[in-house]
Amino acid sequence: MDPQVVFTRRAIGGRITAVAHHSGLGKFFQLGTEEFRIAQLLDGNRTLNEIIQILQSEGIEWTPRETAEFIARLVAARLAHPMKSPDVPDTSDQTSESLESEPSPKGRPLLGFLKALSFMISQRIPLFRGDPVAAYLSRKLGGIFSVSGTIWGVLLIASGLLIVTAKASEFSTEIRRMFDPSIWIVLIVMWVVAKAVHELGHAVAARYHGVRVGKMGIMFFLFAPLAYVDVTGAWKLRNRFSRVQIALAGIYIELMIAAMCAWAWLLLPDGWMRHLAAQLFVVAGPATLLVNANPLLRLDGYYVLSDLTEIPNLRMHGRRQLVGLIERVLFAIKPQRPLLMGWRRKFATFHAACSVIFQIVWMAGLVVGISMWARGLGIFITFAAVLLWALIPLLRWIQKIWTIDGDDRWVFNSRRKRLVTFAVILMIWGVPFFAGASPFARRVPVVVQFREEQIARACADAFVHTVFVKSGQRVEKGTLLLELRDPELSLQRDEKEAERKIAELKAIQFRRQGDVSRSAAESENAASLSRQIAELDEQLAGLQVIAERHGIVYGSELDSLLGRFCHRGDELLRVSDPQEKELLTSVSESDLQAYQAAAQSGQPASIRLRGGTVFETVPASLRPRARRSLPHPALAATAGGPLAVEQGDPSDQESLRVIEPQLQSRTPLDPVTSAELNSGQLGMMTIKDNRSLFTRLITSLKSEE
Repeated sequence: MDPQVVFTRRAIGGRITAVAHHSGLGKFFQLGTEEFRIAQLLDGNRTLNEIIQILQSEGIEWTPRETAEFIARLVAARLAHPMKSPDVPDTSDQTSESLESEPSPKGRPLLGFLKALSFMISQRIPLFRGDPVAAYLSRKLGGIFSVSGTIWGVLLIASGLLIVTAKASEFSTEIRRMFDPSIWIVLIVMWVVAKAVHELGHAVAARYHGVRVGKMGIMFFLFAPLAYVDVTGAWKLRNRFSRVQIALAGIYIELMIAAMCAWAWLLLPDGWMRHLAAQLFVVAGPATLLVNANPLLRLDGYYVLSDLTEIPNLRMHGRRQLVGLIERVLFAIKPQRPLLMGWRRKFATFHAACSVIFQIVWMAGLVVGISMWARGLGIFITFAAVLLWALIPLLRWIQKIWTIDGDDRWVFNSRRKRLVTFAVILMIWGVPFFAGASPFARRVPVVVQFREEQIARACADAFVHTVFVKSGQRVEKGTLLLELRDPELSLQRDEKEAERKIAELKAIQFRRQGDVSRSAAESENAASLSRQIAELDEQLAGLQVIAERHGIVYGSELDSLLGRFCHRGDELLRVSDPQEKELLTSVSESDLQAYQAAAQSGQPASIRLRGGTVFETVPASLRPRARRSLPHPALAATAGGPLAVEQGDPSDQESLRVIEPQLQSRTPLDPVTSAELNSGQLGMMTIKDNRSLFTRLITSLKSEE
């Protein structure tokens, strides 16, 4: 055993355990009675066979393999170091090789490669000693962890929860703005500050209970910066409530900050500061409960659960028993000696099963997200994560099953036959990953707009002479809405009419004189003037704006239009019916086949709009041509929409076009749904994915590149 290891006896969960504290590493380990006895026998002089004989004489029924594996774990944890006696020759015994701490020359390059990959996934950088900082803050703020301080803190947290509950509808409106990309930088800054305060809470609580605080620093996990503080000394505390309070201190501090933000949101006037308070409430409140308080992640909630159930090293015990259960069911392998008794054994196994399932989903989401965000480097990080978290542990487990009987490597015994059978079954089940349809869905952007909306624009440069309607007024088709006047246009029309008559007279005169060519020229001039007059007549007729459909008149400045000069093309007003709306769907070429399949199936698709509105409708068929013109202004990324755009006409700063050609469909909505929605609302339509999981992943990575 390393001389820096100090053992302390403690009764936990009805069993006497020993807490091993390595002062050099600053880490704590808990051992059972039998493990502690083995650790006592590691004096640097006894051989493995001598230790086994002593255990058998004392009635400790550990097999040589179990003893060797436990000692190997001590060596891996750096609590013990292998020693060679000069009078003992080297052997090729498998047990002796398992205790070697130094890898063979052949294994060193691979070990270095794996360490480099692990460094890319997670790095911890200690910055300074945390004990002086914790001691200073404990003198100032330690009272919040006293009995009275805790009561007041809980009351503050409860008051913040009551405020948010009572103002749920108004508060939810603020929360929806959290998805606005323009404030993401602010959210990241708030998150970093909140997590730094979270770790300081652990440090202050530990110092308040007399625990020496170790290093403080920053940790990068998949490039995400996280503060950390070493409070492993809390294991020395015999009072379970004190250990739980230290584990919950970070969450406790963040929840108090969230409660104060709720009060600030309630008392502040409308504005940026009030909105900022609402966002900080979400970051410090619900977000920290979902992550830090989750007992399935090895964070604060896990350590609290471990203390409350009195199961030290809960994850280690649970996963050991879960693996043993799987090996017993699948391969008839006798499980290792259980280290837990009674209900704690079943609870640890159940917790391990839940945590494994949750972490597979959680880590898969993180890996896919970082691979899409970091592009080429992200793909390499994905490879490293899959290799370290899945492939290598799986290969080691397979090797263990394959060599557990010690037979010749290529002799197929019953366990090896089972292993091959299960591998074939898994490969068959894996076919859907490469060829079967993905169980996930695609999402295509949609926007709500009025159906067949009339947008009245000025047909010529003219003054608004008369306004016959008001904004919000319902009109019928054919109703006169506005009348424009352009005296120059009328004068121009009269001049053209006079020129046309003169040209016709000249054509007649030249024809009587026998000058055919000049007569034909004047006739052609008269025809050209007639066409110009027709265009002017059309413009003059357009000076009277008439409703082309029934509906309600909308116009933001309709009351101030009277007497205003309008340029040709200026929008004057709109006529639409609030009960006649449609969904404009923008479909890229990559989603074309999936959308066509969804439209042809006739099955309703789920629509989720920003703001939380959810409904279903049958998608309409696509229009045949793909266009690069922007389908709707709200869909542009510059307006917070999902479509990437670029400037279209260089002479027009407001002219935008989509980078990738888009197809469109217009799905009519029923009157009830139309009345509940607002024009311009953005959302997503969920349709079935026609790709396999493998193709979906590769396509996503390529699209990000």
